[in-house]
Amino acid sequence: MEITLRRKKKKKSAKALMKAEEVKRLELEKALKVSQIQIPEKREFYPYPHEYIKFLEEVKIKPKTLYEKACRFAEGLFPIDPDKKMREEILTDLRAAYINATPKGTFSLAILIGLVMIVIAMFYIVFFGSGDILGWFGFIIALGAFLYFYKFPAARAKSMSVQMSSDAVLAILYMVIYMRGSPNMEGAIKFASRNLDSPLGWDLRKLLWDIEIGKYSSADEALIVYITKWKDKNKEFSEALNLLRGSAIESKRREMVYNETIDVILNGTRERAKHYAAELRMPMTLIYAMGILLPVMGLVLFPIVLIFISEKVKPSFVVFGYDILLPLCLYFIVNHILSTKPPTFSPPDISKAKGIPPMGKFILGNATIPIWPIALLISLPFLFVGLIGLDNPDTYYSVSFSMIIVLGLALIVGIYAFLDSHQKIKVRRDIEKIENEFAVALFQLGNIIAGGTPLEQSVDIVRENLKELKVSELFELISLNMRKFGYTFEQALFDKEVGAIWYFPSSLIQSIMQAVIQSSKKSVKTAASSMVVISRYLKGVHEVKEEIEEILGETISSMKFLAMILSPLVAGVTVTLAVIILQILGNLGAAMQSIIGAAGPGMGAAQSLMLIPWAMGGELPITAPVFQLIVGIYMIETAVLLSIFLNGIKYGEDPVGVRNNIWTILLIGIVIYIISWLGTYSMFGGTIEGMLAPAV
Repeated sequence: MEITLRRKKKKKSAKALMKAEEVKRLELEKALKVSQIQIPEKREFYPYPHEYIKFLEEVKIKPKTLYEKACRFAEGLFPIDPDKKMREEILTDLRAAYINATPKGTFSLAILIGLVMIVIAMFYIVFFGSGDILGWFGFIIALGAFLYFYKFPAARAKSMSVQMSSDAVLAILYMVIYMRGSPNMEGAIKFASRNLDSPLGWDLRKLLWDIEIGKYSSADEALIVYITKWKDKNKEFSEALNLLRGSAIESKRREMVYNETIDVILNGTRERAKHYAAELRMPMTLIYAMGILLPVMGLVLFPIVLIFISEKVKPSFVVFGYDILLPLCLYFIVNHILSTKPPTFSPPDISKAKGIPPMGKFILGNATIPIWPIALLISLPFLFVGLIGLDNPDTYYSVSFSMIIVLGLALIVGIYAFLDSHQKIKVRRDIEKIENEFAVALFQLGNIIAGGTPLEQSVDIVRENLKELKVSELFELISLNMRKFGYTFEQALFDKEVGAIWYFPSSLIQSIMQAVIQSSKKSVKTAASSMVVISRYLKGVHEVKEEIEEILGETISSMKFLAMILSPLVAGVTVTLAVIILQILGNLGAAMQSIIGAAGPGMGAAQSLMLIPWAMGGELPITAPVFQLIVGIYMIETAVLLSIFLNGIKYGEDPVGVRNNIWTILLIGIVIYIISWLGTYSMFGGTIEGMLAPAV
């Protein structure tokens, strides 16, 4: 009986303990204000404790991205455990990249993908013969695929580090703004993490979580470890954090330390951008010369080369080399160059803006519609017309119709990119403009309030003084809410329904206004002083931002000219030359066939000396329209890759900016490419063909 009672008591105690732990965990999450936030892959995300996988299982987060699902699948189907050293390296990268996978799953996926590619290559060799070079290339691709998936967590971790560093200036600014009102380092970190919906914000939340669960003996110890972690990645960010840590302990020089902190992070960012711009010249030359100019110009010689080795190298090799292999190589080169980009500034977050569709959607009237069907519907007529005219016996017309196919393919990508970025980029530019003008508005508002003018009247005065600027619209909405609804300044800004901040959802302005409102609770004089000081910080940030844009501007503009105008122009001329060569060789082959046929058996010796298949049959191994399609598709791919490169130099990872660049560069480039072909062939094609054809 006693044993039974003891067992019941133990069960009750265990249940009570489990319940208490669950309540404690929920309260802890609530205290930290941990909520579902969006990351680039649109998956749910929570900050991680020191036991990475254990925590993911605890909060029941399942893999959401395709890579995470693939790792889980490979681990179940083909589990291979890496050795201890590799496992630790992969685990470190997975944590740094915030990827919900295990080292075993990552390694298993890389091995599985490599084996699948090898099997495909072997089947290709068996069915198409060992003489086909594409089959042997399959083994190289298999090795490349293995390395790509094996190194993916490391590459993603590096990308995340660059994204985090891009928000370092904003993070320090938020911390300084908070600490001016309340010199508490932990509170400053929490304030920055709430206002940064980005990888750095998640990283700061993770730091807070580690402090709360007792991973470190004190918050100061956690901060020292965090500062040390950033020392090699971003020295200026590390130094700025260390200065803020010191100011929280020592109060005598606090104001001076805050100014010095801002100067350290801004000067460091400026210097890094200068060095990066100087180092970009060689990579840019490599991308343009080796990735675009030489491959396109090299295609002129390919028809001649193909004549003599057509049995070994088929047209499919050209398609594989130019439309698959070269773009892949260019993609990895671009990614490598962007991975060395120093931290500058990230674009404004527009996810909280009203009336903004999600990625891949477009707002038409009151409906949110997907973009792909629209892009396909507009492009299909061009593709249909191009395919109809592709078999035209006249070379000029058949190539021109193949150009229409390329235009149709470019329209699919270009229209999608335009519709996906047009509405979003407009809002983002408005936010950027307001953020740039906000320092002036804040300085004026602070000075007017310091002079004794009531807040409501001060807002109207600032609005009137700055009526030529975009920021006046923000103050006009604040004034309207205060007069129409009788709201306070805080309500006029942050009301859930009509708050002015939601029409210009800048995290920077929102956080500054929150700090100003908090300081106004102490006194109006304190709020006015905060506004003036913060406006100086913002002015410094804006000046450095403008200077960095000027430093990188020359690089960006020259690369944009190459991508948008020079490359398509050269490609159009190249197609003209190649088409003329193909026509001449076609006529030459037909003439040789006639000569050999007329000579009969007596030409056996001569025939043995010229074992050229096209001369025997009169047909070239590749036609002019197919050749143009290969070049045209390559132009589309390079335009997309260069758009990613150009936007990456300025902003880093930025889907909206990339799409805006793609439609501009691609559509203008394709039009120039077509004009280049039509112009050069009209001027030289007929003349050269007329001069050389009779000589045969």
